[in-house]
Amino acid sequence: SDPLDVVYIENGEVNAEENFLHLESCLMQKPNKLKRVTNIKGRVAAYQAAAKASSTPWFFAVFAKLKVDKSFDWSWQPDCLQQPKHYIFHARNPINDLEYGHMAMIAYNRKLVLSNEAPGLDFTLDQLHEVVPVLSGVANYADDEFMAWRSAFREVIKLKHALAEQPDVETEYRLKMWIVKGEGKKGKWSKQGALDGSYYYDEVRGDFDLLKLSYDWQWLNQRFDHLHA
Repeated sequence: SDPLDVVYIENGEVNAEENFLHLESCLMQKPNKLKRVTNIKGRVAAYQAAAKASSTPWFFAVFAKLKVDKSFDWSWQPDCLQQPKHYIFHARNPINDLEYGHMAMIAYNRKLVLSNEAPGLDFTLDQLHEVVPVLSGVANYADDEFMAWRSAFREVIKLKHALAEQPDVETEYRLKMWIVKGEGKKGKWSKQGALDGSYYYDEVRGDFDLLKLSYDWQWLNQRFDHLHA
């Protein structure tokens, strides 16, 4: 199989250029082709633009908040004998010390991405997927106040929604860590976003249509300004 394309997805993150140059250096001696998708309006549109940029059936999606691990194995391949699915790697959160799939690199199946109409709260989890417990990098999502806030806000909403559907000890632990941990200038806005996300979920009583508003960047901007301007 050909090496998977690597598609870098950015949307105004303050550390986007720094993390892209780091990714570029990690791929310098690798056969993987590097593509870049910039400032596509809408989460679904951005993911599908990344799929269209790829020339391989699966591609590594690297989000701008992620500083990839230098030791990541770029020769990794999906199991083509199984039903097509997405593969979610791990990322380390430097604020709350959690390590799981949030903000991590994802090996997306190109055809599935292009057919995904995002019916749920998480684009990737809406389709068949598998977790690969391999560290893909560090999620430096708290280098900017709003980026830290929105990342935590959205993740806590998704965690609370998941718990409402199916109680799970690991999900409960992750939710607790998002809400209670967050020291210093960077941690402050992560913790605040987690608290605001939890309050919002309770405020709308888990109403799915109202939770789905968190997909929209403009709505998130307005929510942040309303609470913290």
